[in-house]
Amino acid sequence: MSNIKTTFGALGLLGILTGFALANPDDYKGFRGSEHKITALPSTTVAKTVSEFEIKDWPRNLRTDLKGSSIKVVLPENAPDRPWNDALMRKFRELTGIEVQTIRPGNDTSAVLSSYLREFETGSPHADVYAIDIVWPGILSEYAEDLRPAFGDMSDMVPGLVENNTVRGKLIAVPYFVEISLLYYRRDLLGKYHFAQPPRTWNELEHQAKVIANGERANDKSSFWGFLWQGAASEALTCNALEWQISQGGGSLLKPDGTISLEHAPMVQALERARRWIGTVSPPDVTGQLEDDSLRIWKNGDAAFMRNWPYAYVESMRPDSSVRNQVGVTLLPKGDHPGARHADVLGGFQLMLSTKSANKDAAIELVKFLTSSEIQRVNAATRGYAPTRLALYASPALKANPFFATLRDVLLNGAVT
Repeated sequence: MSNIKTTFGALGLLGILTGFALANPDDYKGFRGSEHKITALPSTTVAKTVSEFEIKDWPRNLRTDLKGSSIKVVLPENAPDRPWNDALMRKFRELTGIEVQTIRPGNDTSAVLSSYLREFETGSPHADVYAIDIVWPGILSEYAEDLRPAFGDMSDMVPGLVENNTVRGKLIAVPYFVEISLLYYRRDLLGKYHFAQPPRTWNELEHQAKVIANGERANDKSSFWGFLWQGAASEALTCNALEWQISQGGGSLLKPDGTISLEHAPMVQALERARRWIGTVSPPDVTGQLEDDSLRIWKNGDAAFMRNWPYAYVESMRPDSSVRNQVGVTLLPKGDHPGARHADVLGGFQLMLSTKSANKDAAIELVKFLTSSEIQRVNAATRGYAPTRLALYASPALKANPFFATLRDVLLNGAVT
């Protein structure tokens, strides 16, 4: 019943958002985030040959009495991830003697979830450990082993992630890596138009975006926009709208018991404000855009601000980017209604153990290995994966890149699920 309730709540919100997205735009009427310049990951950490995909740090407390056990892990991945995942499994086998077969379902999360559900609902899961998206714990909870006895309270993890992965007191999965929505801004343009810092509220963002866009268009940049976001009828819009809603004090969509949590007046204010952006500070076709569409406009130098995920910082620093070395990141703005707060949506993957696993001890060792401080540090330095253990953001390897310091600020001050 709780799943049905959750589904109808989500569909109801999607209906509201879809109607908002198709509407015609009306006339256009704290905390200081980190303002570091984004730097690319050091080139020395980027592997170029097979021999360079080597795991040089690992946990020393894994069990060695399970040698000869065999398990399977499902890892949705992009092409660059494959050699690193292979290297991780080789190191794990070397340390424990446990054989691991990696199942690769691709990176279409909707298709991956469908395949997971088919396996579990037929009672014949193909693997022991499953990587699951941050929005799946409630959907998959009945098929997941409770990992609390093996992992404890995980007080060193990002609190919001542990809360997200706990369903009715059961720890469904252990956080593997995290993503979080961010506000990207042009450092050069803030200086050019005499803004001392990036916007802290949505009203400040509207003002800065309008001033900068008008100024740039007056200088023959007719395609320049103030603020890019994702308005296509999709999960992307749901994330954007949840940020507007919570940051305005409009409730968190769902309470822990599954009932709807919406404050009508601030929610309406948040949606009406966003509708004002369409065709004014944001492109008229923003209601058809996804993250890569925003990024394309951004990299071309045609926007002052952008809401996007951490992957956009790597892309912003590529040689083909017109905004290379001119980008800053900070918390998404908050509203002006009582109860307003920063609200940056968490994303990322978690590792779940199937209740049907025949080798649970070996599978738990793999989860401990992959989510250990050592492996999270390796993944951060080599792949840019943001750690789920907060202490790692103070490690020398991550402190060398200011972007990770900014992520830590956002995780502690703005993260919502």
